[in-house]
Amino acid sequence: MTSSVRLAFLATLLLLLPLEAQIQQANSANINQNIGQQDAGTLFTGTGTNLYYGVNLVPFGPDAGDQEVNPGLLTAGQTIDLHMYFPFYGGLYNYSTLSVNGYIGFATVLDQGPTLNVGPDMTDWPRHEDPAMIAPYLCKQQVPQNLNPGMRSGVYYRLVMRQSLFGRQSGSNMNMGQATYQSSFFGQSASQACPGTPDSYVRCDTQADYFLEEMQRWLIEGVAGAAAFRADAALVVTWYNTASAISGRSDIDSGQLATYQAIWLTDRTARLSYVILNYDRLGFDAADFRQNSRSGRCQALFNGGNHTGLVPVDPTQDFKNTPKVLAQRSGVPQMVRGRYMFRVDDVVRPAGCSNKTGGTYPMLIYPNIVNMLGEMTVDVNAICLDKSQTYILMIEQRQTATCTVLTSAIARCNLPKIYDWGTKTVYFQPQSGGANDEKAFVGYIYFVPPTLDPMRLDIGNVYDWFKNPLPYQTMPLVWYPRNFTNPDVSLHMDQVRMNDDSLYSVQLGLYVIAYREHKDDTIKKFRPEHRVICRLATYSNRNTYEYRWKPQEERINLFQVEQWYMTDWERQNELYQYRFGYLKLAPLKPNQEQNPQLLLSGLVSSPISLHFLWTSNNPQFSTTTYSANDEAARTEYVKKKSLEMCHDWYDEDGAQWNFIRDIETNSSCPCIERQAIADIGRFMPHPRCSQAFRDITCTTSIGSRNCYMSSQNIMTTFAGDGRSYTSENTARFPTHYGQVCCYDDSGHLMQTSYQPVIKVTPDVPYNPGFPMRAYEFGTAPYMGQYEVPGLSAFHNDYMPYFLCCKFADFRCQMFYWRRPSSGCQEYQPPAWGEVMGAGTFNTIDNDKFIFNEPGVYNGIYIPKTLATPEVKIQIRMERYPNRRVDFSLLGRYMAQQDLVQPTNATVVTGVVLEATGTDRVHVLARKDTRRFRYRTSIIVGNILRYFDTMRIQRFKGVMVYVNNVERGQPEIYVVLEEAQIGIRVRESYAIDIDRLSEYQESMGMLNVAVSVAPQYGVRPDGDKTREQELRQRYNLPRVSGVFRPFPDQASGSYMNTLTLQDVNSETYRQQIIQMYRVQGSGEQGSDQNINNQGNNYGMPTENMFTTSRDEDKKFEVFPEAQMKSGPIYKTSPKYETGAYRFYPVTGQVMNQRLQTCRDMQQSNTINLQPLQSQLTADYGHTQCPDNPAAVIQDCGDSVPCLYDYSMFNAKILGLNVKNEWNTFTSDRFDASRQYNSCGVINIEYPEYLMKTSSLSSAYMQGDVARFECFQSHWIKGVHEYKCGIVVDRNRQNLNEYRFEWNKGEQPWCRSREKENFLIWLSIIAGILGVIVFVILIFLCCWIVKQKKLNEANENRRQNGMDMASRSSMTGSRGGKKYPINESEPLNEKRFDADTYRDDDFHPPAREGQYARAEDLHGLKTSV
Repeated sequence: MTSSVRLAFLATLLLLLPLEAQIQQANSANINQNIGQQDAGTLFTGTGTNLYYGVNLVPFGPDAGDQEVNPGLLTAGQTIDLHMYFPFYGGLYNYSTLSVNGYIGFATVLDQGPTLNVGPDMTDWPRHEDPAMIAPYLCKQQVPQNLNPGMRSGVYYRLVMRQSLFGRQSGSNMNMGQATYQSSFFGQSASQACPGTPDSYVRCDTQADYFLEEMQRWLIEGVAGAAAFRADAALVVTWYNTASAISGRSDIDSGQLATYQAIWLTDRTARLSYVILNYDRLGFDAADFRQNSRSGRCQALFNGGNHTGLVPVDPTQDFKNTPKVLAQRSGVPQMVRGRYMFRVDDVVRPAGCSNKTGGTYPMLIYPNIVNMLGEMTVDVNAICLDKSQTYILMIEQRQTATCTVLTSAIARCNLPKIYDWGTKTVYFQPQSGGANDEKAFVGYIYFVPPTLDPMRLDIGNVYDWFKNPLPYQTMPLVWYPRNFTNPDVSLHMDQVRMNDDSLYSVQLGLYVIAYREHKDDTIKKFRPEHRVICRLATYSNRNTYEYRWKPQEERINLFQVEQWYMTDWERQNELYQYRFGYLKLAPLKPNQEQNPQLLLSGLVSSPISLHFLWTSNNPQFSTTTYSANDEAARTEYVKKKSLEMCHDWYDEDGAQWNFIRDIETNSSCPCIERQAIADIGRFMPHPRCSQAFRDITCTTSIGSRNCYMSSQNIMTTFAGDGRSYTSENTARFPTHYGQVCCYDDSGHLMQTSYQPVIKVTPDVPYNPGFPMRAYEFGTAPYMGQYEVPGLSAFHNDYMPYFLCCKFADFRCQMFYWRRPSSGCQEYQPPAWGEVMGAGTFNTIDNDKFIFNEPGVYNGIYIPKTLATPEVKIQIRMERYPNRRVDFSLLGRYMAQQDLVQPTNATVVTGVVLEATGTDRVHVLARKDTRRFRYRTSIIVGNILRYFDTMRIQRFKGVMVYVNNVERGQPEIYVVLEEAQIGIRVRESYAIDIDRLSEYQESMGMLNVAVSVAPQYGVRPDGDKTREQELRQRYNLPRVSGVFRPFPDQASGSYMNTLTLQDVNSETYRQQIIQMYRVQGSGEQGSDQNINNQGNNYGMPTENMFTTSRDEDKKFEVFPEAQMKSGPIYKTSPKYETGAYRFYPVTGQVMNQRLQTCRDMQQSNTINLQPLQSQLTADYGHTQCPDNPAAVIQDCGDSVPCLYDYSMFNAKILGLNVKNEWNTFTSDRFDASRQYNSCGVINIEYPEYLMKTSSLSSAYMQGDVARFECFQSHWIKGVHEYKCGIVVDRNRQNLNEYRFEWNKGEQPWCRSREKENFLIWLSIIAGILGVIVFVILIFLCCWIVKQKKLNEANENRRQNGMDMASRSSMTGSRGGKKYPINESEPLNEKRFDADTYRDDDFHPPAREGQYARAEDLHGLKTSV
């Protein structure tokens, strides 16, 4: 054995010694193996168990189908075709450049000098290149030309692709249990094996499929979450026996060589991508003499390029001292030494484990989105693990999670219930703790409510569970078997093999968990309760190979319960106290029957109704007269119980606080839909009832076009007695209530009070939105009554709706009595403004102008008051690049610094906002060539957030949601909850870029709309005449910024449009720059003359793009920290000085330029003087758009269109800003109006009454509501109402008025039969009444007559007695009678008994007496 070979052998042994501490010795003989036969390795290919080469490398070389990099292209790199897109660091690449210098690059690498410099800190980009690259060992190297005959050297590569990419069935002829690696297929050409890939380095046969499957096994063993990845292609590059660039023969003979490998894998959709780095031997630290590292130090890194960011392979002190340590250590020590794994598709995330000492190292956690109900497991990549130690996952502000060591790289942690919604910082370390090298690992987990959990259990169409009767006897149940592992696996296996199918062999139980919020007598409080009431079925988790990717599908028998955990009495009584529940699929426990309330980790479903259990093995149901198998009987029984439960809820809800007063006073619905769209700070599209987001699965508001809900808990204030203004100087506080507003096709509010007269049949699509006692998104701390997101809403609001309106008959109006919709009577519109395109502003107080100047500006600043928090919004404006620059000229006629040539138009490329006590949120446009998958980056608390599976995410005091209709999250909404201020960010007008064949990616500019709630005193019409007075009287803050640049000056442009005089006018440009630009953010030299007037009003001087809050600084080591701080259109210093320096183009200059360019374009003069011709050509090239005549014709008098079209030289941008401006100004006019509302008509709605027309508006001023009856009934009462103004003239102040409906009697309906009956009855009664009246008249007359007769008789009797007495008196005095004087009244006649004679009353005597009398009773009777 020669001395050189002996030294190399000893060096290899020394490299292997430090690995012993990381590898489990008991399994090292079985783990440290290559793919393929153990004895088939050769010295050249590097396979086998040869200690000298190939311990951790995949087969390479000609025998494996590799090609060698052309020797003439070793240094500059050989570019190869990848035949599909591979994602890396946010970009998509279908090519790569392979260099002997240890990198896979995607751009030209500057190799001047001894060191290859890349990354933000080491390059002067864009003056020099900063190429994107995967660099396993970056330093200047060479392929030795003078090797001894026993050694070979070179750079080898091949592309492995799955057969299914070429229309073949993948794996159809593979033996997946095969342990050997077959020989390569040189019996056929590449074009025959891989159609469409003429290159011979492409492999797509059965061996390629097997290789990809083996790489997946490697990833599953070392990367948390890699089980969700399916590799479809891989690029394998091997640097074999490379030497330092200036090494000599003696260095090579002494073994100072390097052999390493990079395997880059992706799936067919180019969404996920992983890199595996294998270091077999590293014989030098730098490109210097005799292992010296004074210059040209080797690096192992991933560089995003163009200052996107850089991630080192091993950020430890040991690597810093000597990079050769990479071959000694490992990120997956349970597998082999010198192997490291990374996820690289968007932002590079290290996987496997690390020996990082001190500082901060980002953990990889899967899944990092976890159901807040907890009892789930997550896999963690952090510190390299020791089986003998106990590790814990510490959760911010919550209890710890116990972890089990699966492998040396992966720990599985069992999370408790974490009642929270948002991000929690987690720390991973041994339970013993104490050492500095054990505290570096930091990560985060996002906890979500069960209703929004993207990983929830799939139980089919959730809305089928809320139907009576159920549409099917069985329901689907779908899950991925690899989500469950045997809970006892860690007890009987010393080292877990993640690819072992027996690990996933487990019995699963499907449990029903009921939910309610009830009184706990122990703690004397009402609290949520989750109770396991039964197990529906048991399933076997399928662990065969095909179920690695395939979901397991089962059926749920709804009328069969396997095991009840309630007694018969509880099922007859307590079961109905649980209005709803959810399902959980979890592994069975041996002692499950002893303690059924404790379940293992599992998957939780969406909330479901439990009415299917009321008739399933229910003793109460079986004792009734209904048949247990009769569907109609089941339906009627559910109706009966629902009716009882509806009444119970009605009584229970009526005993609680009347929350409607808080709802309507503080969160009245917008009167029209355009106001709801504009009011971003207070309302958001309903997550299930919005056509704008293309999700209209809601069943509680069928018939509405769009629904909106309050974007935060209803904020309220101290009310006092309600008669005085005692809440002016008190802080607002959140409640647990929520508002929901639904709008019809006309954009008008739908009203619950009209539902009974509009919804004439159950199928009529009219279900208005209703307020909620429990806000659907919950209330912090998310663990009390009304506070659990989703579940509290179902218990208090949604499920009562189904009980009263869907299950029971004729009880929906009862529900709406408790949940009346808003009438918008207390609604005040917000102040709404937007910046679009090249700095076109329509401010929140309706100023209109175009402002261009690069820098970071305070968009909105509101100081803190007693009632409102401090609000800071900043925007970043950059000079837009000239898109006419031809990148193909790079290296021939153009330098690197000339690729980005700025125009004199600035666009918004980023916005950042925060308020008191909230997280800081950045929304940024991504850099060029990085906008393929994501067009924007959303960074919250220095962590990049993704919205692929969850489009609504809530953080500390802030809510972010994304409209994902268009690909790449181009439309983002951010709401500051307490401040009630929201922004809408659209990247490139949210255009569907996929339909534009001439654009490979979007344009890279942001439109930002800002909505400010009315409590800040900003009038949308710009009237500031009394603003100073109102600020002092009501303690209102001063709202200022670029979106309100002149808070103390009255706006005169309320009804005016944008004119050419408003384009970069110096009357306001310098004011905006001096007041609102953050110092140090403008171009070089532009801050010299600024006197910083903004500090006089306390404007923030902090650049929130480049700084971090104290609690977020621990995440600054994450790669996304670099993404938010730097500009996306960084230019060379030469374009910031001299002739290239920014100067604003005014409206007059733009208009004159367009006219000149159009005249030049339409001029027929060709033969100009040489100098004139050259000047004309130069002017047209530098100053004119390509088609100035089209600019003038297409834009007309639209100033934003003229400016953007001419400055950007892009028709699509000009037309889009024109449409955006016209749409916004129109919508803003409608949204900022004050609509007068009378509310709904507060009358009862009996049977057979209908509204005409059914869907017409009936709540705003001028609306008319008419009520009619069906043809079988007649309308009664006042049936026509009008909403109008009413002035109270009894008061002294005649300016006080209100809007109300006209007074009237309750309308009601009477059936025609009853009406006819009553008519005939009325006629008969009338006739009888007339008869009775006549009879009564006759009787009255008769009675009067009789009375008179009686009186006459009495008088005659009296007169007779008088005459008799006088006669007797006459007889006694000589027969003479006293005459009756005419004046003597009859009643004064005296009675004399002496003169009384009986014959006076004898008729003959009387007649004779009367006949002789001349005057009878005082009347002259004689003739």
